[in-house]
Amino acid sequence: MPYFRAFWFLSLSCFAQYSIQRTVSPIHIDGKLDEPAWRDARSMGDFTFNWYQSGEKEQTVAKMLWDDENLYVSWYVRDKHISAYEKRRHGPVSKDDCVEIFVAPNPAKAGNYYTWEINAIGTMLNRNKADWYTGGATWEPDGVEYRATFHGAAKKDDAPEDDHWIVEMKVPFRNFARDAAHTPPLAGDEWSLNVNRIGGKTNAQLSSWSPIRPPLKGFHSPEAFGRVVFADPPVAAGARRGGQRIRFNAADARAGHAIYNRSCTMCHGLDGAPGDRAPALGAQRRYLRATSEELFDAIKNGIRGTAMPASPLPETDVRKIVAYVHSLRATAVDLDVPGNPANGQEVFLSKAKCAQCHMLNGRGGILGPDLSNIGAERSLAAIRDALTVPKPVPPRGFQPVKVTTAAGRSFEGIVKNQHNTSFQILGLDNKLHLLTAAQIKDIQFQPKSLMPASFDKSLTPVELQDLLAYLSRQARSRR
Repeated sequence: MPYFRAFWFLSLSCFAQYSIQRTVSPIHIDGKLDEPAWRDARSMGDFTFNWYQSGEKEQTVAKMLWDDENLYVSWYVRDKHISAYEKRRHGPVSKDDCVEIFVAPNPAKAGNYYTWEINAIGTMLNRNKADWYTGGATWEPDGVEYRATFHGAAKKDDAPEDDHWIVEMKVPFRNFARDAAHTPPLAGDEWSLNVNRIGGKTNAQLSSWSPIRPPLKGFHSPEAFGRVVFADPPVAAGARRGGQRIRFNAADARAGHAIYNRSCTMCHGLDGAPGDRAPALGAQRRYLRATSEELFDAIKNGIRGTAMPASPLPETDVRKIVAYVHSLRATAVDLDVPGNPANGQEVFLSKAKCAQCHMLNGRGGILGPDLSNIGAERSLAAIRDALTVPKPVPPRGFQPVKVTTAAGRSFEGIVKNQHNTSFQILGLDNKLHLLTAAQIKDIQFQPKSLMPASFDKSLTPVELQDLLAYLSRQARSRR
């Protein structure tokens, strides 16, 4: 039967993208944002004033973090006229100075989204737009903590000293269990969302992180949600110390692997996996030691108050185990990957044709993931596998399709978003086709990813190694 017809085309470049860094240090929800993790987290970037008419454009600095239990969101709101009066739970807070986040944990069903709307005095409104939700106009999320600068005040009037206000929030991942592929997310999982600012008695603001283009008319437009990816390398922790990479000797790491398997697997699992009585050593969790000195001390002297005993191994063996633990946690940028990066860049641009689909440092295509930070987000093994190992199914957000519209036009692309009444399909022409579900003739979902996985055959061994050397060095913030 007829299914849908394209009714407008947009470049995907108008949709925002962001990598959410993992935090392994505690976040205290107090509305101050003074923890090192917030300081080191990347901003989501400038907001867009979608319906601007007049007045000063006051920017909002939004950031996000995550750990094994929670999603963290912060807004630093520049505002010379702060006003808020709504005190009722689920009241119309958008009439006040207000910030919002709308989260769709499954990009393929962006119409299933959840909202948090908070004004400057800490009043919150929540809605659940999921197709399974039958609880009415509002929703009570579980375990959310948040704090605003003027939290609990009876009201907030404009004042000459007004400059900014802050909202900090923690949302347990269990709130998204009905729609998310994984809770907590796995590193590399993608969600759709938008972060907004609205309202104010004087110089009212209407801005959003991901732009909302005509004919869309409001913030409740999941078609315009941007994409976020949960990144594994942690902020202010892990193998990072003072912004520097921790070096380790590859030969020591190999020797440490053997020593570890002989000496540590009574409690820890084989090859760094979780054991019956001790955690995985390759995970990025807040309780793990980060530096070589911390790891050496934990192994050699034990950890007081825990079942971790002191080791009788000689210091040279302990240091080799430390090198092995670093290797488990390393991403590609932490390694001195052999090869010629300059030649690898040429392979990337020419023979491998990677730039046709992938953006790197602002240049390239948009069909595939942005690779500007790939060296800090993926291990060397994961990058090599992406180039050489076929995937059994296309990854989420990159499902290839062939579409025929009722008007007889055919094109190919990948599904970026899908819900009951519309599809977003990014065509091979790098244009986003926003299509109504009532007007398509046929859509065929293809079984294979568009990403080639045979570069070990199409490239020479030297070319492949040079490409790996080049990709491993792509990191916005070197660890």
